[in-house]
Amino acid sequence: MDPATVTARLQTVPEILRADVIRELPNRVTILVEERRPFTLVSNGTLHWLDEEGRLLGEEPHAVAPNVPVISGLSEAELAALRTDEPGPKARAALTLIRSLLRSGSALVGEISEIDMSGREGPVLYTVDGIEVRLGAEEWEERLARLAGVLAQIGRTGEGVTAIDLRFRDQVVLRKGGQG
Repeated sequence: MDPATVTARLQTVPEILRADVIRELPNRVTILVEERRPFTLVSNGTLHWLDEEGRLLGEEPHAVAPNVPVISGLSEAELAALRTDEPGPKARAALTLIRSLLRSGSALVGEISEIDMSGREGPVLYTVDGIEVRLGAEEWEERLARLAGVLAQIGRTGEGVTAIDLRFRDQVVLRKGGQG
């Protein structure tokens, strides 16, 4: 038995992050495995777990609510790449955005249910209350801080806001129910 060959084969399993095979003569083999940990779900009609590095881990057959937003809007080619290659630009951007949400330490992580990456003008977020948030393609941390304040204000006033647009510098555009 060649430990390097066994290690290489183990690392082809998508759920395995690292593997190490230690051969101790005369008759002992130790296998150390570090599994990839599910980070969020990616949706394309079915749900698939994604680790923090952007590797697709497997299908989730049941409806579950992860602790971070679900990623949607990736093409079939982008999803296929997540199985074997590095994540594409949209998947990387979505993971970066989730990390920004987590770093902020705000309640936004629990308020954002989905990140839609299908648009050309940057991600569109959806809150658990169904509000659409156009974030834009840059300055996410600043815009997320602004979003936290806007959502808090909407919660206090009870305004029937259906969409928030943060794409413009130093400006927040709100759309209320019934407006086109």
